[in-house]
Amino acid sequence: MGLLDLPKNLLGRAVSKASVFSAVSGFATERILSGNRKRWQQAKARNMEGLLDQVSAYDIGRGAGKLLAGWLRYALPEFSLPHAETNLQRLLSDMDQADSLPEEKALSRFIVSKALFLQEGFRLSHCRYEAYQSEALVLLRKNPQHKKLSRNDVFLGQPFAPEDVIGATHRMLLMLDDGRLANYIHAQCQSRRLRNDTDYMARLIALTLGCEDEALAPAISRWFDAYCDFKIEETRQQEGLINTSISTATGGLPANVGLDLLGRVSKAVFTRKP
Repeated sequence: MGLLDLPKNLLGRAVSKASVFSAVSGFATERILSGNRKRWQQAKARNMEGLLDQVSAYDIGRGAGKLLAGWLRYALPEFSLPHAETNLQRLLSDMDQADSLPEEKALSRFIVSKALFLQEGFRLSHCRYEAYQSEALVLLRKNPQHKKLSRNDVFLGQPFAPEDVIGATHRMLLMLDDGRLANYIHAQCQSRRLRNDTDYMARLIALTLGCEDEALAPAISRWFDAYCDFKIEETRQQEGLINTSISTATGGLPANVGLDLLGRVSKAVFTRKP
């Protein structure tokens, strides 16, 4: 006897499968999403102490890719993806002359892969970004500690530290500077178009590169407060969307449609990591 058969057997037909899905999904939504919201509220209260606990190399890597790709669009007279890749290959060659460790070379390729991924988007084949991601994996596996790393691990930024990604991105941008980088970074720091995590991470890297020493700490503190507010509001919106979907599915839709939607919602909630 399955979970969804319990109401019928114990309470008759008064309680439907949709009711069970609604209760279970609502409970999971409240527990998981409210937990995420509380985590960001606590991080905001801790301010700078909670910064590196809340961001990952994957998060920072996406921001680095956006900032690097944006610079190429800004700097190249006639931007094209092949032209951008040529410039990035030249950059990697220059960085390899200064970097001796395989991990350092892998990190620069990780950032390049994120810049190209942002430019070309996801495709099933002939992806430029995958070539650099594969090179990063080969370099990392030279270290016995990283022998078991997978392609997906590298995509997610393992084993890099967020602060190392930021520092490497600074180096790459400075090596590409044609005299206009300061203007580009200033524009990135002043832009109000922060729509997602990638935008916020690009802003963080721009701040750490463009701010004077005495202005850096308060600038990052303001950024972190704004980012926490963004994540808290994002969690509230997700909770509202899921609860609306549950109410719609159990209140007015045909049973087969409602149960199908509830099943999808429940699966998404239960498989999400807190």
